[in-house]
Amino acid sequence: MQVNWKVNMVISAMVTVGAYFAADTFLEFKWWVDVIIALFFGGIVNQLILRDKKEDSEIEVVPGLTRQELKEKLTLGRDWTKMIEKLARELDRTHPETAAKVRDITGTVSALFTNFEKDPKDLTTNNARRLLNDHLPRAHKFLTAYAGLALAERLTDNEQAKLADMENKVSTIQESFSRHLEAFRNNDFTQLQVEGQSMETIYNLDI
Repeated sequence: MQVNWKVNMVISAMVTVGAYFAADTFLEFKWWVDVIIALFFGGIVNQLILRDKKEDSEIEVVPGLTRQELKEKLTLGRDWTKMIEKLARELDRTHPETAAKVRDITGTVSALFTNFEKDPKDLTTNNARRLLNDHLPRAHKFLTAYAGLALAERLTDNEQAKLADMENKVSTIQESFSRHLEAFRNNDFTQLQVEGQSMETIYNLDI
């Protein structure tokens, strides 16, 4: 049977101590042999009879998403946030307006993964898979390339013009991630509206 790991440890310890005293009382072995026997029986109870809690990879937080997968996705989100924020800091001195846009993207990415933490079922959608597997990697690749050129020395006028044109793409990324966040929260707002309507109906009936 499966029990809480703390209960498991307590029961295993009790079995170990009980086995030691039983061996010491009824068997004519040296004390260290009694200890080995006790540990053997305690180990059997711990590993075979009183199995510990399931591994995170076996527990589903929502259908189609295990606890381990959720942890990995949230860790990935923190990594994306740190990497994009690093690019914003690099751009602060020479391109403050673009840095502000990149920092806003950082905030949106952080909010996206906070939403996933609170509402894990969103991670099972096609939109989440596109965000994680395509949109985020592409955005980071573009922003990294942009920052590398923006911080390059002695750009020509032609290069400056091309770089300015690329700044519009930063705004596109910013807007795209904001739409992602809004889409994931749509269900929450819909549910809130339904709850509000139900509450209003019940209150009206009670008056």
